[in-house]
Amino acid sequence: MAFFTGCSSSKRFTIEDKNTGISSSKDVAKIDFEKSSGNILDSEIETIRVLLNEFSFENTIQINSATNLFSSDAKIASIGMNNQISLKVDEKEIELTIQNKSYHSNQFILSSTDEKNIIKIDGKKYRGILKLIAVAGKINLINQISLEDYVKGVMTREMPLGKGLEHYEALKAFAICARTYALTKIFEGKKYHDILPDTRDQVYGGVDAETEYSNRVVDETKNMILTYDDKPALIFYHSTCGGYTEDAVNVFVKADVPYLLSNKDGSSSNCKISPRYSWIENIPEYRIIDRFNKEGYISNKTFSIKDIKVNSRFESGRINELEFVLINGSVEKKIKLYGNKIRSVIRTADDKSILRSNYFDIYLSTNQTVVINGRGNGHGVGMCQWGAIGLSRDGKDYSYILNQYFPGTKVKYTR
Repeated sequence: MAFFTGCSSSKRFTIEDKNTGISSSKDVAKIDFEKSSGNILDSEIETIRVLLNEFSFENTIQINSATNLFSSDAKIASIGMNNQISLKVDEKEIELTIQNKSYHSNQFILSSTDEKNIIKIDGKKYRGILKLIAVAGKINLINQISLEDYVKGVMTREMPLGKGLEHYEALKAFAICARTYALTKIFEGKKYHDILPDTRDQVYGGVDAETEYSNRVVDETKNMILTYDDKPALIFYHSTCGGYTEDAVNVFVKADVPYLLSNKDGSSSNCKISPRYSWIENIPEYRIIDRFNKEGYISNKTFSIKDIKVNSRFESGRINELEFVLINGSVEKKIKLYGNKIRSVIRTADDKSILRSNYFDIYLSTNQTVVINGRGNGHGVGMCQWGAIGLSRDGKDYSYILNQYFPGTKVKYTR
């Protein structure tokens, strides 16, 4: 067994939406609970595996805390603070080198020597253990952590804490949703990891994302999940519904989900406090034409916009079918966009992100600018995060909030 000491630098974890702390989209958990073995509510779920990063070929990791290195369950080295690990990978094996000493294995484990069980790498702190696994010619860096500690690492990356206790009940509702979502990901049964650390699943920041306040919320809701018919509910959430949530069948799933239907978000819109409740985009015509060209709707950029029509809307008011009429000399072409696809094709005026929502009015101005007056931010399905905050500020508790956005569901405890 070897012992190493050394020194180095750090990186900062960045929040995707630093203005609000709220992310925009969640994907459905693709899992058939009927085929899962046993009752999920009775299952003892101890850990979740978060895929922090994937490395190809060669990379380095900075170890910023005293750490033990394991291979095949055997301790092979003790690593002091501020040491650099060099990594290489082929199809099946990792070569790990530290201070000119190399080790070979298909999996290494890094474990803290700290009694608090916190390991720090590349300037970021994580609870649990870190695994380096060779997977198809890449190195997967995985944080294996308790489910409760995982939720603690998600809270502040997905919800603003607010002042005092004004967001407390909304945070409790969110903690239950985040835990439920994570549980469904565990039961998908992936071989090497369960969940991703960004908006593809839930934004996870490890120990650096924790606060005493948000940890208290998680502790108070420990083991609580949202269920329907004694199974974990499908969890969706979004920043701002704009006054009306959306039916999941219009966005994500092929069959109706009884608790994910279009509903008015209170008599005066619970999310009206959101900075994204209403917005305007003024998009130059050439941007739209360029987008159509990139998406393959037209083969050149010599077209211009003749007309824009909203052919149909969903019950919520979001656009179902949007039609653009283009002309190029004597040639006229109609382009129809549907549902959530509208957001990814039209995009924002600066072309840096998808359109905030498809809940908008649209027209072509006299100077050939496409003007969009919109409401909301995100797909609109499930829990409106700013709506939950509005309800919390109005004194409603977490169960009221969950019933508002997932009607007919029940909160239950896992074992």
